[in-house]
Amino acid sequence: MKPAIALAVAMLAASTGWLAAAPPAVRFVKPAADQVVFGEVEIVAEVSAAATRVEFIVDGVSAGVVTRPPWRLLVDVGPDNVEHEFRLVAEAGGERAGATLRTPRVAVDQEVEVALQQLYVTATTGGEPVHDLRRSDFVVTDEGRSQQLVTFARGDIPFTAVLLVDASSSMTGGRLGAALGGVRAFADLMKPLDETKLLLFSDRLRAASPFTSFPEILTAGLESVAALGGTALNDALYVGLSRLEERQGRRVVVVLSDGIDTHSALDMTRVLPVARRSRALIYWIRTSGAGKQARQTSFWRDAKNHDVELDRLREAVAVSGGRVIDAPSPDGVAEVFRSVVRELHDHYVLGYYPSHRRGDGRWHKVRVEVTRPGVAVRTSDGYFDR
Repeated sequence: MKPAIALAVAMLAASTGWLAAAPPAVRFVKPAADQVVFGEVEIVAEVSAAATRVEFIVDGVSAGVVTRPPWRLLVDVGPDNVEHEFRLVAEAGGERAGATLRTPRVAVDQEVEVALQQLYVTATTGGEPVHDLRRSDFVVTDEGRSQQLVTFARGDIPFTAVLLVDASSSMTGGRLGAALGGVRAFADLMKPLDETKLLLFSDRLRAASPFTSFPEILTAGLESVAALGGTALNDALYVGLSRLEERQGRRVVVVLSDGIDTHSALDMTRVLPVARRSRALIYWIRTSGAGKQARQTSFWRDAKNHDVELDRLREAVAVSGGRVIDAPSPDGVAEVFRSVVRELHDHYVLGYYPSHRRGDGRWHKVRVEVTRPGVAVRTSDGYFDR
C-alpha cells in the first residue's frame, strides 16, 4: 500500500473507531507508598490520556467515581492502624487501565501505649498523718529517673478491699467474734463508692461474702461459724488477690491472723509475685497466736521454714505499701480495723506517665520522697512494665 493511501486509511479508521484508542496510563500522586494513613485521606491520580472516568477503590470497595480532572477524591479510611489497598481504574476511548497502591501500618515497635501509673502514698510525721502536703512537695523517681506528676489527690479515690479473717482453732475464746466485729467497724467507715469482700478461712475457705458497700451484708449469717481447723494463710492470700484481679482502681487486702501457716499448699515464693503484679496494698493485723507454739512445725514445714514464711509475708506487706499492725487482745481489733480505713482515706494519690516505659515486662523500681523535713512516706516499691 502506498504511503498516502496508508495514511488515509489510518485517519479513516481513527475517525470511525475502527482502530482502538491507546489505553490510558494512570498512577498515584497521593498518598505515597510508604505513608501510614488514618482518617480522611486525599487520593490524587495522574492520567496520561483523555480519560472519561476514573474509579477510586479502597480496600476492595468503590469509594467514588470522578468524570473529569482533577482526578482526586477525599475518603475516610477510619482510625485503625491497618494496611490499606488503594486502586485506580481509568477509562479512555473504551480502554481501561489501573494502578494499585498499598500503604503500611505503623510498625509494632513504633506503637508505645503509656499507661498512667498511680501511687497510693501514706505520709506521716511522728506516727500521725500529714494532711497538708502539696503536689510540689513530692519527688517521684521511676528506675532512678525523675517523673512529672500529672494527677494529684488525697483520699478521694474509692477502694476495693478483701478482708481475710482467720477462722482456725487459734481464733477460739471470742477471738473470731471480735474479728467479725472488726469487719463491721471497717465497713462502717467506708465511703459510698468503697467496696469490700469478706473471706473467712482456716485450712479451707469457710465463708465468703459478695463485694458490697453495706456492712450488714459482709457478716450476714456468720454468727454460727465456729473457729476450728488449721491455717492456710498463703492459700487464702492467693485467693484474695485473685478476687481483686478484675477490680479497677485502688486494691486492698487486709489479713487478720497470727501468720503461722500450717496447711497451705503454696509457699510465699509463689504468692509474692502475684501480690506484686496485683499492686494491692496489703495490711496484716497480727494477732497473738494464742493456742499455737512459738516455734511451729507442720506436715509441710519445719520450724525454720515457718520462720522464712513469716519473713516473706512481712516482705509482701512492706513492698505493697501496707503495714503490719499488732492486735495483742480481742478488745483492740475493732480499732485496728478502723485505723486501716482511716489510713486509706488519708492516702495521697499520685499519677504519672513513665517517661521510659517499653512494655517489656520488667520490674520498675519506684521511689517516693517529700521535700518537707521530718515526713516519712510509704508506698508500693514498683510495678511490672506490662
